[in-house]
Amino acid sequence: MQSTAHTTNTTQGFDNASHHPITVRRPEFNFAQLPKYYFNNNPLLSHLLTALSLTFPNGERFFVHSVRNVRDQVKTATLKSDVSAFIGQEAMHSHAHEDFNDFAKRIGLDVQPIIDSEYEKVEQIKGVLTPKQQLAVTCALEHFTAIIAQYLLEHDDFHKQLHPDAAHLWMWHALEETEHKAVAFDVYREVFNDEVVRKRTMRIITTTFISRISYITGKLLLNDKEGRLQFKQHWLAFQQLKVMAKTLLPAYLDYYKNDFHPNQHDSNAIANEWRGVLFAS
Repeated sequence: MQSTAHTTNTTQGFDNASHHPITVRRPEFNFAQLPKYYFNNNPLLSHLLTALSLTFPNGERFFVHSVRNVRDQVKTATLKSDVSAFIGQEAMHSHAHEDFNDFAKRIGLDVQPIIDSEYEKVEQIKGVLTPKQQLAVTCALEHFTAIIAQYLLEHDDFHKQLHPDAAHLWMWHALEETEHKAVAFDVYREVFNDEVVRKRTMRIITTTFISRISYITGKLLLNDKEGRLQFKQHWLAFQQLKVMAKTLLPAYLDYYKNDFHPNQHDSNAIANEWRGVLFAS
């Protein structure tokens, strides 16, 4: 089911850090039989996940770029190894979500303009922001993906609503986000250690991330004649998202603490459980 290219452990010397193995895997996915509404036949939640996927390939490549910008300034040997594993995992995520986005095209969603727009936005950011600002953006977005990933792993009532072929992709991605959630943060702390910029960037990213995903989701839904009028399903989706947002809020706010570290959100037990589920053979 997988081919392992690199495994390392995150041990950065923080009192609050726990060890997360970072393994680069190359699982195979098949979306040929995936239905249009792959999340419990719910148009809004399916389009929301597709909206996230549309941002991932260019976003993951930006994460890699921002870490590579300062890779030669990393002195800690273990962190250097973690960076290599982080880059490997993010590269696999980009490829997998490109395949998933091809599925979105095959079912008739007009997603190429969105993908092109994401590319242009990333290139603009790379040309305008300093290396410190770029890495701070990556740290902020990695915090979002890490806390959402842990929620997916921990809540059966949510992830079991995914079609099995979609669950394979999303749960693998969620697992690996928990494995490398501290890498960009540790690089930022070692190279820059600027708390003002880190927190200020999160405030900006919170607005842009939520507004962008909401916009893309809305665009997909409005262009879906079959799905946009399923108001009962939309109401059910909002109820689930309200519960999720309420659960995630404390973990999100932790990012603004002076002593925050991603590994304070212990995901070792749930990650070990999911490694057994996804990669037992």
